[in-house]
Amino acid sequence: MSKKTDHSVTNIEDIYNKKYTDSPQTKKNKWNRLKAKWFGLVLFFSLTLFIGIYFLTPYSQVGAIVVEGTDEVLDQEIINESKIRSGDSLWQTYFNKSEIEKEIKATLPQVRSMELTIKDFHDVHFDISEYETVAYLYKENTYFKILDNEKVLREPYPNNVGNLPTFFNFVDENVLQQMLSEYNQLDQSIQSMISEVEWIESERNPLLVKAYMNNGNEVLASIPSFSERLKRYPQLVRAVKGENGLFDLEAGAYFLPFSSVEDQEYDEENSVELDNEIEE
Repeated sequence: MSKKTDHSVTNIEDIYNKKYTDSPQTKKNKWNRLKAKWFGLVLFFSLTLFIGIYFLTPYSQVGAIVVEGTDEVLDQEIINESKIRSGDSLWQTYFNKSEIEKEIKATLPQVRSMELTIKDFHDVHFDISEYETVAYLYKENTYFKILDNEKVLREPYPNNVGNLPTFFNFVDENVLQQMLSEYNQLDQSIQSMISEVEWIESERNPLLVKAYMNNGNEVLASIPSFSERLKRYPQLVRAVKGENGLFDLEAGAYFLPFSSVEDQEYDEENSVELDNEIEE
């Protein structure tokens, strides 16, 4: 006896799928997904086109190169050492900025710090901070800058620029560094009173120096106590009522007036001990 198929039985799963597949919400979700895919494709191709066009325009290349903050270092030196040229790849330059900054500081030791930035879409700006020149070293008929970090630059100059002190006869680099360390401990007001500093190197005291002051006086002092002794200089000048002569501050405080302005000889018989004449 054959088994009859009951066509009246309904597949509930088919009904459920058909119902929700044809529902407005399902169609709306499909349409939203389709729009999202198209939007993603359009955005991708638009960005690709924009980037392609951008790299064909001058805005993808270095425009002007501007140096700011320099006082003594020449702007052209910064540009030359950076090796950046107008027309170079802007973003390659920007991503290499750490190496560029490091190279500039290595080749131009007067540059204390610097920052490379991009302004006005494609202009390269260097913001520079410098070490200040505080004195000059005179050696072999040439002047060399001495910076406030006690470093002596190798670049020679034909003369002293400005009213900065000149250090001469310092043939020993270690002695010079000791002298610069003491000099930098002085207030700027005292530094500005000094015209020249000479290393005398006597047998009695190998670290003896003579400072020639702008007002015509001379000061003898030992390098290890130079800054401590020179701090008293304004008081000593007042104590001798402005008379010109030699202040011997090597051990104590003595004043030897010049017998005449012309020959600058010392009248030792008229030397005056100043320690008792000034207030500490």
